[in-house]
Amino acid sequence: MQRLNGKVALVTGAASGIGAGIARCFIAEGARVLLTDIKDAQGAALADELGPNAAYLSLDVGDEAAWQAAVADVEKRWGRLDVLVNNAGISYPGHIEAATLDDWNAHMRVHGVGTFLGCKYGVGSMKKSGGGAIVNISSVESIRPGPLFVSYAAAKGAQDAVTKTVALYCGEQNYNIRCNSVHPAATRTPNLQQYLDASDDPAGLEAIYAGMQPLRRIAEVSEIAAAVLFLASDEASFMTGHQMYVDGGVLAKPYPAGEGA
Repeated sequence: MQRLNGKVALVTGAASGIGAGIARCFIAEGARVLLTDIKDAQGAALADELGPNAAYLSLDVGDEAAWQAAVADVEKRWGRLDVLVNNAGISYPGHIEAATLDDWNAHMRVHGVGTFLGCKYGVGSMKKSGGGAIVNISSVESIRPGPLFVSYAAAKGAQDAVTKTVALYCGEQNYNIRCNSVHPAATRTPNLQQYLDASDDPAGLEAIYAGMQPLRRIAEVSEIAAAVLFLASDEASFMTGHQMYVDGGVLAKPYPAGEGA
C-alpha cells in the first residue's frame, strides 16, 4: 500500500542522513517530493536517482525569501503542498563555558528560525488546498538535554514550542493541518559518523552510543523515516501536537541517582 499516493511533500536537509531516508521512503510510498538542502550537488544527484517524482531545490532554511521561493516552486511544479518535513539541522557539542554566541546563533537559525519559517509558509500553502501534515524532526535532547549540547538542546526546544503552537493554532482555525514532531536518539547518519571518525576508538564510542538505549543499538535512518511516514500519512489523522519518541527507549529510562528532577 502506498500511504502517500498522490501527495506532494517538501523535505529540508534532504541531501543526506535522515532527510535523504525520508525522501526515499516518501517516493516509495507514492509521493512527489521536493528535496531541499544547501548541499546542492549531493541533493541534485539524489533527486535524479529517485526519478521523475523527485526534484531538488537549494534552500537555506534561515532565509525567508528562500522559503517563499521554495513553496512557490512546489506549488508551480505540482499544484499544492500536502506534507512538510522540517529536517534540516546542525549539531556540534559545546557546554555553557565553551559554547560561543556564534554557536548559539547558528543552531537557533537552523532549528528555530528554519522551523518557524517552514511552518509559516507551509501553513500558508496547505490551507489553500484543504490541509496537510507538518513533521518537525526534533531530538531526545529537547526532552532530556545533556550538559555538552547547550546550543543544540535549546534550539531543539524552540523547535518543539513551534510545533505545539502551530498544532494548536491550525486546529483552532479549522485548517485541517496537523503538526507533530519526531524525536530520534543516536542514529546512523553522516553527522554521527563524523564523531566516530574523529575518535581514537570509533568502535568503543559506537558502543557507548548504543549502550545509551535500552535496545542496545543505534537507530537506522529507515526507522526514523518510518515514524515520519506514519505522521505524514492519513493514518495519523487524529494526531497533532504530538511528540513521537523514536529513541530505543532512552527517554523511558530513569535518571541516574543524583541527576535530573
